[in-house]
Amino acid sequence: MVLGRAGLRLEAQKFAAYLIIPVTASLAFNEPTVQKWAADYFQFMKYPSNPKTNLKDEYETIKKEREEEKRMREKRAAGREEYLKQLKTLKKMNKIADDGAADGEENKGRWFGWLRWRRQSE
Repeated sequence: MVLGRAGLRLEAQKFAAYLIIPVTASLAFNEPTVQKWAADYFQFMKYPSNPKTNLKDEYETIKKEREEEKRMREKRAAGREEYLKQLKTLKKMNKIADDGAADGEENKGRWFGWLRWRRQSE
């Protein structure tokens, strides 16, 4: 413990923190809506399936869902690849169009195009 009044203040602040933090947490997390959200989000109460359910059918449905998710992931990946190919072709087309443009049109729309124009004129 630190000497003097400073030590007493420090100990009082620590004691207050030890009391305030748990009490505040209890008040905040004891709300029914928060408890319901936490139970749903973290799945605290996950009960076993009904003994009368057919586990084979349940397994097949879960397997179909996972296969569908996998197929959709592959479809999105293929779509992304197709999109990137289209962007690359557009970039090539723009580059070809820029190379074939006249001197006045070449520098149009570029930020530092006037530097290139100045170099070409010298």
